[in-house]
Amino acid sequence: MSFFPSDWDDEFEDGFESFQGDLNKLAKEFESRSRDSFSARELLELFKHYTVNAPTGKNPFLLEKYAKMVVEIGVQSFPYMPIFTLHMVELLIQEGKHKKALRYIDQSLEYNAFESTLLMMRAIVYSHEGARKNAFDALDEALQSIGLDDQILEDFLDMVMHYDQIDLAEPIAAKAIEAKAEIIPIFEKYLNKNDDHQIVKMMIPAINAQIDNDPYMSEAWYLLGVSYAAIEDHSKAIEAFDYAVTIREEFIEAWLGYIESDYELQNYSSVVEKFEDLQSRNNKDKLNNIEGLYAWSLHEIGRSDESRKVYKSLVKKNPEDSENWYSLGLTYHHEGEYGKAIPFLEKAWSIDSLETDYGVVLASAYFGNHDVEKWSALYKELSEQFPLEPDVWLDWGLALYELGELDESIEVTEQGIGHNPQTVVLLYRFAALLYLNGDMSAGLLLLEKALEFDFKEHETLFTFAPQLKKSSSILKLIAKYSESSNNENE
Repeated sequence: MSFFPSDWDDEFEDGFESFQGDLNKLAKEFESRSRDSFSARELLELFKHYTVNAPTGKNPFLLEKYAKMVVEIGVQSFPYMPIFTLHMVELLIQEGKHKKALRYIDQSLEYNAFESTLLMMRAIVYSHEGARKNAFDALDEALQSIGLDDQILEDFLDMVMHYDQIDLAEPIAAKAIEAKAEIIPIFEKYLNKNDDHQIVKMMIPAINAQIDNDPYMSEAWYLLGVSYAAIEDHSKAIEAFDYAVTIREEFIEAWLGYIESDYELQNYSSVVEKFEDLQSRNNKDKLNNIEGLYAWSLHEIGRSDESRKVYKSLVKKNPEDSENWYSLGLTYHHEGEYGKAIPFLEKAWSIDSLETDYGVVLASAYFGNHDVEKWSALYKELSEQFPLEPDVWLDWGLALYELGELDESIEVTEQGIGHNPQTVVLLYRFAALLYLNGDMSAGLLLLEKALEFDFKEHETLFTFAPQLKKSSSILKLIAKYSESSNNENE
């Protein structure tokens, strides 16, 4: 997607009328080369035709070829119009032809020596190429050419974000802040499009610079909160959201971010308190997206009956939302009311049978409800459908163990290790089962491998079988690796 989607309008504001011809006819003439020349306006309309509004049914490689031909003609016919060079550079960046792109920029600068966008584009090409020093030298030249023009600085910031050259953003943002430009909306636009943690981290210093310049800008604090939430630093996100709502109490988006980070940190009482306060002051529609978080938080703080009422209203409004059916079933499952949980868990599993957790918890509910045929069949189905999910094998083995079927539990766990040889919890489980089955030497040998692999997970051994804490052989082996682990930490 071009960074300059509206150039066919903006480039011709003065002295040119908008395009009034038949675009399809124009495209046919271009493709058949039945005309000697095209106007700049026509070429830009053709570029738009082949890129932004590409005709359906056309070969995409052919469209790309025509788009490149259009801008090549534009560069040759109208060298004083940098827009054609900018489009050519965009296409060359996509192809990884950075040297060629730089040559086009240099040629265009001979006609447009002070065109700041060309200078900025040169910095972006160098950055794409990995030539960091050249990129920052070119950026410095571009910034010097525009002074404190707030609009151009905003465009520059938008450009580097669009082309994913985030390391160039900070010096532009610093100058833009000095010029009192609007940088926060630009960061927000790209933050919402990007889930790359490293890129988000690179935005944070510029957002903080904006806050230092204007500590009462609630939008900047909000964006800082969104940034920290995106990299899963929810404690810092909460601090930022708190400033945002302190400055502007009615800032509903900041409140929603605040609640979501509270939820991620399992601050369930805080989630309920904030949600109910907002519910009393705002239109309920604004809270729709976090109503599920509120429902689960109610369950977590012991208000399960209210939680179920909320979930039942949610599944009524959206019966195809599997997560709400699943969570409703979990509220009963957690309390050991497996018979009540099963219909809701079955509904979630029927809607989304690719969600492993739904199947595992449903099988667990069947087990708790003594539906032997159902849990046995479901665990077998899950093991065939999701062999690389350790929880399937762990839960199936546990169910068999609790029924006293130790040999079958060992067999299932061994199968699980075959599919997941790097899953240390399965190794600990297998070691425990062998030891409990009387094969102590094999159990200890496997335990030693598990301890070598990941000592920190050894507590899962006792979570599964607390009686193993009485084994001096096991405790001595763990103590040996405990000393080794402590020495490494020092």
